[in-house]
Amino acid sequence: MNMSYDSLRERYKPERITLLLVAESPPPAADVQSSRHFYRSDRVRRDDRLFVNTIRALYPEVVEQTEVTIETEKERWLRQLQHDGVYMIEALATSQKHEVTKRQRQDRIAETLPELEQKIEGLVDSETGIVLIKSNVFDVAAEPLRSAGLQVLNTELVDYPGRFNQRAYREKLGHLAREYKKGPFHQ
Repeated sequence: MNMSYDSLRERYKPERITLLLVAESPPPAADVQSSRHFYRSDRVRRDDRLFVNTIRALYPEVVEQTEVTIETEKERWLRQLQHDGVYMIEALATSQKHEVTKRQRQDRIAETLPELEQKIEGLVDSETGIVLIKSNVFDVAAEPLRSAGLQVLNTELVDYPGRFNQRAYREKLGHLAREYKKGPFHQ
């Protein structure tokens, strides 16, 4: 069965979203190696960094588990995120190739900002915390989304967990999730 990425994502949509994560763009086709196959659980993927580091950030008890262990239990973790009200969307509707420059990515996000705002407003309520992931999304969308009355939690960049920013991503996302008084991870 070849489901669209949006259909896969919809399977894990929480009844009520308490924490909305907004990344830059969806992954490429299922058969293309990428670090951002967040909602694909059809097989163990190498370097599924966005998913693995999100799980490690939100559930510190698994921080020492290997990527393979977390990936092997991906379906369970996706259901846990759903249960806890965590949902991931992207600012752009289409996957971006590596050759696309930062400026081009930011221009594309700026062009589609009204659609992104409308999409977010359709998903959240007044108590939903929003975390913008990656500088392209944060730099372009943070202030306009705040001005629209949305609750963007990060006041600074939450790095994309690429090869060099995984620890920073985990620390920043984990901190925001735990500090958000209305979220599922508040202690």
